[in-house]
Amino acid sequence: MPMTTVPEKLAPGVYRVDALGVKYAISVFLIAERDGWTLIDTGLPGSVPRIKEALGALGGDAGTLKRIYLTHHHSDHIGGLAGMAEWAPAAEIIAPEREAPIISGDQPPDRSENPILRAMTERQQVPTHPVARTVREGDTIAGFRVIATPGHSLGHCSLLHEGHRLLLTIDAFGQLLFGIQVGVTKPFCSDPAQARRSAKKLLDLDFTVAALCHGPLLRDGAKDRLRAVVEKNEW
Repeated sequence: MPMTTVPEKLAPGVYRVDALGVKYAISVFLIAERDGWTLIDTGLPGSVPRIKEALGALGGDAGTLKRIYLTHHHSDHIGGLAGMAEWAPAAEIIAPEREAPIISGDQPPDRSENPILRAMTERQQVPTHPVARTVREGDTIAGFRVIATPGHSLGHCSLLHEGHRLLLTIDAFGQLLFGIQVGVTKPFCSDPAQARRSAKKLLDLDFTVAALCHGPLLRDGAKDRLRAVVEKNEW
């Protein structure tokens, strides 16, 4: 079968993977460590073949996928978890402390401030899976420091690699149809005001490249571009 999912190298040992067939629609990340690979987020259920294909292109397989870290509980980030865990059952499942009980099914998902999305969420069956380990701000995942950025979800976290000066904003910033916005878009945020504070917090970090889970890779003037997004934000 011809290779269709080509990992994009962001830094030594750090790769971005398109979890859908549309470039930059949903990104997940593969990080090489001494003992194997760490996967950051799992996309949607249909993303599993693409992630497996990308890992294979990098020389990995089910036995070398050692960790799966989930940044928050939204279905476009954990939808592929069951499939990836079934394929690589020895992989450790990790999540932020505030997100882990939701991912595990012990607590309900965060409520959106938008009444339409809130009603949809309450009717939706959110995928759940046990979490083996939790992390908090300041902990390290695959060489990246965990940065608490609540607002998009109440336990949402971003990741910073200080050596590479590489920021994975996850959904603290994101782009749908109308350019990059704080928290991807206001209706998707559990606490929009908190999402804006978290976005501003990221601007104080030392990074030159920023990767969003929804939207483009920012290599040139990344911090200035994200600062402009915060300054234009009206909520």
